[in-house]
Amino acid sequence: MYADLDDPALMDATFTAPQLQQDVDYLFKRVAELHPDLDARLPSAERETLRLALRGQVREGMDRRAFQRLVGTATEAFRDGHAGVFYPYPEFNRFSAGGGTVFPMTVTSRDGALYVKHDFSPTTPLAAGTRLLAINGVPAQEMLATMARYTRGESQLLREQIAAREFSTLLWHYYDVDGPATVRYQSATGEVETQVPAVSATAFEAGVEKQEDAGGSNVAYRTLEQDVGYLEVSYFGGDQGDFRSSIDDAIATARKDGVKDLLVDIRNNPGGSTDNVETLLSRLSAQECRLVSGITEKINDTSAGGWFAKGKAGELVNVDYDSTVTPAKETKRFPGKVYLLIGPYTYSAGIVMATAVQDCAVGKLVGEPTAGFANQTGQIYFFDLPNTRIRAFAPTRLLFRPSGDRRVGGVQPEHLLTASGAGQEAMVEQARALAVSRR
Repeated sequence: MYADLDDPALMDATFTAPQLQQDVDYLFKRVAELHPDLDARLPSAERETLRLALRGQVREGMDRRAFQRLVGTATEAFRDGHAGVFYPYPEFNRFSAGGGTVFPMTVTSRDGALYVKHDFSPTTPLAAGTRLLAINGVPAQEMLATMARYTRGESQLLREQIAAREFSTLLWHYYDVDGPATVRYQSATGEVETQVPAVSATAFEAGVEKQEDAGGSNVAYRTLEQDVGYLEVSYFGGDQGDFRSSIDDAIATARKDGVKDLLVDIRNNPGGSTDNVETLLSRLSAQECRLVSGITEKINDTSAGGWFAKGKAGELVNVDYDSTVTPAKETKRFPGKVYLLIGPYTYSAGIVMATAVQDCAVGKLVGEPTAGFANQTGQIYFFDLPNTRIRAFAPTRLLFRPSGDRRVGGVQPEHLLTASGAGQEAMVEQARALAVSRR
C-alpha cells in the first residue's frame, strides 16, 4: 500500500503544468479502467467536469505536496472507501525522521465536531472527551470538513470519521501545523483558549502504538448484568489463528456464564479479513450463510487472463466464488440470541459481517446506519501517477450482499439507537436493555 519513492529527489522537485495535467488525466483514466461501479458514484459527465477543472487549476512549479492538495480532492468525489489519492507520505516520513513535531492529540468526530481522544502533551493535557473548537484560529469543524475532502469514503460522515483517525498527520499535510498550536476548547464553564506544545512525530507515533497495544486483542469479552454478554470485535485483521482462539474463548465464557443474549459490537471495526468474518459468523449461526450473493470483477490490463477471473480489459465478469459459511460444531457456537451493534465507522469486512447477520437472520442489527454502502468494493489496486509518483488506488471488484439487494446505501439496523452525549458505552446499555426486554 505505502511504498518508498524510487527517486527520493522527487520530494524536492517541482513540475511543469503539462506534467501535472498529464498526472490528472492519468488518475481519472486509470480509476475508470479499474473501478467496477464508478458511474454509480461519479457519473462520467461529472468526472469529465472535475477532470477539466483540476487540469485548469494546476500551476507551473508545483511540488508534490501542493499538487496533492489539488488532485487529492478527487478522493471525495470517487465516493468509495477503497478509491482515492494518498497524501504524499514520503515527505511526512522524512519530516518525522528528521525530528519534526506534530499536534499532540488523537481525536474522534461526531456530527462534524471534534473531541479529544488522548492528549500526549507533556504538561496539562486536555481530558478525553473535551470538544475542540478551533486550532490556530481555524474552526475545528472547518478543518475536519477540509480534511474529509482528501479522505476516502462513500459519505461525508465516513470521510470525517476516517480523517479524525489521522488528524495529527493531516494537520501537517493540509494546515502545516508542525509546532505549538493555539487551541480553543469547550470547558464546563465556557470557552477556553490555551497554548498546546507540539511533540515529536516519532514520540507521538510511539504513544499511539503503546495505547493501541494496551488495548490488547482485537477481541474483548465481558458478561453484563441479567445474563447478557458483550463481545467487542474492533478489527477483523490480524493472525487468523489468534482471532479464532479469542472468539472461541469468548464464546466458551459466555456459555459457561449462562448468557442468554450476546451483544457483538463492531461499531468501530474498519474491516480486515473476510476469513475472520467467517470465523465469527460460524460461531453465531446454526445455519449455513453466504457472505455475498455475487461478485462482479472489472478486468484490467494486468488481470486479464488471471486465475480468478478471465476476460478482456474493461469487461465486467461475474466471479464464480462460493462464500458459504458452515456453522461450527454446536459446542463452539453461541446458542442464544445475537444483537450486532453497528455504526457509521463499521466498514469493509465489518459491513460484510453486518449484511450476513441481517440477511441470513443470524441476529438483529442495533445501533446506527453504516456510512459505507451495503454492497462493498474490494480487491484494491495501487498505482502511481506517472510524473509526480503520487500513489493512488481503486478497487476492481463489487461484492453484493447475501440477499442480492443491489440498492445503493448504508446498512440499516432493525433497532435504531443513538450514542448521545454520554458516549459509546451508553449505547451498550441501551442494547443490553433492549435484549432483556425482548425475551
